[in-house]
Amino acid sequence: MKYVALAASVLIVMVGCSSEPSSPSGTLPVVQNLTVDETASKGDTVVLHWNPLDVEVDGYHVYWSSTSPGTWHENVTEDTTLTEIAESTRYYYVKASKGLDYSSDNSNEVDTRATLITGLFTMRINDLTNGLIIYDDGEGAGTGVADSSEFHQDIYIAEANNQLYFYSGDHNPTQYPGGRHTFLCPVGVFGNVAPEAGSADWIDSVLISENNFYFGHLSNGYYIHIYVDSTFTNGADIGSIEYQTISALRLFNVL
Repeated sequence: MKYVALAASVLIVMVGCSSEPSSPSGTLPVVQNLTVDETASKGDTVVLHWNPLDVEVDGYHVYWSSTSPGTWHENVTEDTTLTEIAESTRYYYVKASKGLDYSSDNSNEVDTRATLITGLFTMRINDLTNGLIIYDDGEGAGTGVADSSEFHQDIYIAEANNQLYFYSGDHNPTQYPGGRHTFLCPVGVFGNVAPEAGSADWIDSVLISENNFYFGHLSNGYYIHIYVDSTFTNGADIGSIEYQTISALRLFNVL
């Protein structure tokens, strides 16, 4: 995995992993204002910034884990920013060091975790629940009548050749007039990183089956990750939905 700093003078070193995020510690001040740059973070690339200490340091140690609690990995940089290519969403914190002396405590923790929309959403063909709408900012989701021009579904469920499919909300505007366009993709080999915008992997409909995951690229530019818990004769149960609130980021959680 490659890590790239924003300034040419930066040294970044991969330094193993640890299951104990509280150590090492020392007498240096605590690093302040660790943030995720949500404007610069996009695709599978995350950009972090933090305030420099007002004492001399050798460098800053950026710790990350895909889960919390979890196994923490470490990178070292001389700068106060870090750009990294990630394989999933992550938690982060920073400590400074000078020789064998470290910050007395962790910086604030930040993360790129997608919002998990929990609850069971049952979608049924030709029913009052054949459409699914995802609320902005990951505030929730709901089912409704995709046939109605008053319901602005992002996805609807329908049958073709005796098989169940998710369709983009506007795939058939004559029958489903209120829908919004959503690109769809089976997770397949992509793991926790959705395909890049414009990729041929994004299509307007996907065959669905139980215990499988699907990506969506919404008309507002945000990405979602859908888990189909079960399927039945005329529909499917969606067990969870992840909504990535950093608009151009395509990373999703390790559950």
